[in-house]
Amino acid sequence: MMTIIWSLLKHNGKPITAYAVGTSLYLLMLAALYPSMMKTGLLEAKLQALPPEVLKAFQYDKVTGFDNVLDLLGGNYYGLIFQIIASLFLLSLAARLLARPIDNGELILYLAAPITRHQYTASAMIVMLLASTCLVLCNTFVLVMADWFVSGVSIDGMTLVRFQVNALFLLYAIGGFTLCIATLFDDERRAFSIAGSVLVLSIVLTIGAGLSEKTDWMRYGSIFSLFNTQQLLEGTRHFFWHLLILVGISVLFRIGAFISFRKRSLSI
Repeated sequence: MMTIIWSLLKHNGKPITAYAVGTSLYLLMLAALYPSMMKTGLLEAKLQALPPEVLKAFQYDKVTGFDNVLDLLGGNYYGLIFQIIASLFLLSLAARLLARPIDNGELILYLAAPITRHQYTASAMIVMLLASTCLVLCNTFVLVMADWFVSGVSIDGMTLVRFQVNALFLLYAIGGFTLCIATLFDDERRAFSIAGSVLVLSIVLTIGAGLSEKTDWMRYGSIFSLFNTQQLLEGTRHFFWHLLILVGISVLFRIGAFISFRKRSLSI
């Protein structure tokens, strides 16, 4: 099975690297600009001019301010931006690992060898886990380097750990969902559009939940409510509960992917 994993990593290494490096460079840029933005007060002045609804959509909090660079990153990366990046990253990866090989007949080359469907599915899952871990580790490494070498940047270690662990488990859960959907359809575009529609709806529900107290119930329909940057900044009140739910979602959809891919008739 290691041969399959290596082959899939080789074919998907470039997009995985692109996402990991791209997001890390963005985080490095924000961390490097943080001291000057705080010194001039330009950032807080601009945020004060924005409507509260916009700030809630990006998970900014006027009360807490920007005492730490993670306060800035909570809105400028780990809020709405991270939701979009995570969705695109895992949608495209699931399509490349399962939906596209089924669609174009490439999967027959694997199954013609002494490789079972379970082995191929497990290999695709491992590659998605490795890709998600690579993305989070690269982001973490950049932030640690910024904390060490950029003057004026101070990152609380435990808060950073909460952010990155929660982000990693969120990626695992979304990855399990997108992979499960990819096993259901022969058409890559159909699998992509259905999984994408669900994730877009989750993003919309998260945004809608922050608009007012009357719409707060909408967050219960979104997986992204399990990665709340303000709660992560404040402490571990919901942290372990959210991780447990994300683990459950991840395991459930991965089991579903095994069952679906084993039972389905492949048009290859």
